Formats: sequence, C-alpha cells, structure tokens
Amino acid sequence: MNYQDIKTFLTIVSSSSLSKAAEVLFVSQPALSHRLSALEEELGTELIIRKKGSRTLELTDAGQRFVPLARKWEQLWLETSKIQYEKPQDILRIANVDSLNFYFMPQVIGSFLEKHKRCSFHIDTMRSNVSYKAVENKEVDMGLITNPHFFKKVQTVPLFEEKLVLVCSKDTAYEDGILPSRLKSEDEIYIPWSDSFIMWHDYWFGNNSEVKVSLDNMALLRQLLDLEKTWAIMPATIGKKLSQEGECRIVALENGPEYRTCYAIMGDRRNAAPLVMDFLQELLDTVKGIPEIRVLTEYIRQAP
Repeated sequence: MNYQDIKTFLTIVSSSSLSKAAEVLFVSQPALSHRLSALEEELGTELIIRKKGSRTLELTDAGQRFVPLARKWEQLWLETSKIQYEKPQDILRIANVDSLNFYFMPQVIGSFLEKHKRCSFHIDTMRSNVSYKAVENKEVDMGLITNPHFFKKVQTVPLFEEKLVLVCSKDTAYEDGILPSRLKSEDEIYIPWSDSFIMWHDYWFGNNSEVKVSLDNMALLRQLLDLEKTWAIMPATIGKKLSQEGECRIVALENGPEYRTCYAIMGDRRNAAPLVMDFLQELLDTVKGIPEIRVLTEYIRQAP
C-alpha cells in the first residue's frame, strides 16, 4: 500500500464515479480500476460495489470503515513528507529555584523568546541540590541555583548577588535601622534562602529557634505577612515587588545577612549549547539594571 493507492481510493470516494476520479487524477479509467483492484487485493476485501450502468458508486461496509483510516494515512504521509523541509524546533530546558521566578524571570524569558521565536522553553522549579542531579543526568540543559555544591561533571558559574531585606505588613510597627536582636523569631515567616542566610539566622536566633511559619517555597509568603507582627527576610527584588503592590513595606535592617549569590550550573561551559549561553546573557543584561543586584559575570561567553 502506498500514497498513490490511498489517494486513488479517496478521490473515488469524493467523486462518486470512476470516470470523474480518473479525470481528476489524469489517468485512464482502466488504470484507475487496476489501482483500486490492487488496493482491495492487498486489504483482502472489496471496497466499492460495482454495478453496471450505474453512474454513482457505493461503498461496501468495509469501504465505509476504511474511509477514516485512509484519511488518517494520507495526513500522516503528508506530515512525514514535510520533515526534510521543516527546520526542527529548538528546545531549552532549565531548572530554576522558586524565588527566581518571582520578579525578573518573566521579563528575561519574554525577551529571550522574542529573539528565539522557534524555541520551546521548558522550566522546572527545583531545589539547588536536585538541579545538580538534573544537569548531571542531562535532564535539563542548565540550572539556576543559590546553594552551590560540588559535582565532578557540573560547572558552577557565579552570575550575580542580591541583597536580602526585612519585609513586613505596612501596618506592623517595625522601624528602620532595627537590629536583629530586636526581632522575635516566633513572629518570623522563615524561608532558608541560602546557606549563608542560614548561618546568619543561627547566629542571631539560635540553631533551633522557633518561628511562626517555616516555608520551603514562596506560595504562601505574601498572605502570611498579614498575620499580626509577622516579618520575613527575603531577596530585595521580591520585597520590592511586594511593597509596590501596596500591602507590605521594606524595613532597613542593621547587621543584616550577606548578599545571596545566584549561580548557573551546566555540564561544560565550553561546549554549552548556544541557546544556553544566549539565555544567560539575556539574564545578565536584565539584572544588571536592577539596583538591588550586583552582577558578578558581565559576559557569560567569556572564557571560563
């Protein structure tokens, strides 16, 4: 069975006449009948009821059942024949920590896709240690993480660092210049942003401090800040967005935590796919215009 056989059968069905079908296909009627008979012989059943003197054709039960199959076969053949002419779609797979999705990432992705219109962008939210495994196993092309680890086959490249700030509800009475010692951990909405933040937190509040709520992602952060006296430490861009929405405010904190560093992780920077490098450069070009962020690597394409 080939495309010509299927095309012949479907043309006969749509024309309801062997003579009309022969005209459409620019073949003689005997040649058309031969093609039809060959198809029926291959299928092992008659498809057309042949009646002498009748101008229209009727399908057998088998012929009626074969019509939708023939149309699927024709469509599949047409799609298959286009493969050699179509440019394959590029795919970029990235693992990202939850907090980086909140402020500037939509802008980065939007700008990147404007320049790479055929790219299909896949982003998975993962913790830093899980991202390393995903990169090592080639499940993603690269990862964006905040807690660096050592993996022999994964490179870790520092991209930028971001200030961490104190944020509370606009109605909460914390004043600028407050010291960590004046804060109560039992009023805190706690997220372990980075290893350096955890060390800072343990220094001021103890290793086993009781907090109001401990979270492993940001889904509930904004709503929980409405609880009485609550406060939270968070990346400055997130605090800025919450304060711009009008229900929260940033409070200047003395002796606050160190800046949080964001890293890119990939298999081998020298052999990284062009899409990976283009995306990282788009990310750096975006964040270098944000006052709360200090860029550590200006040009991602420079030699490692």
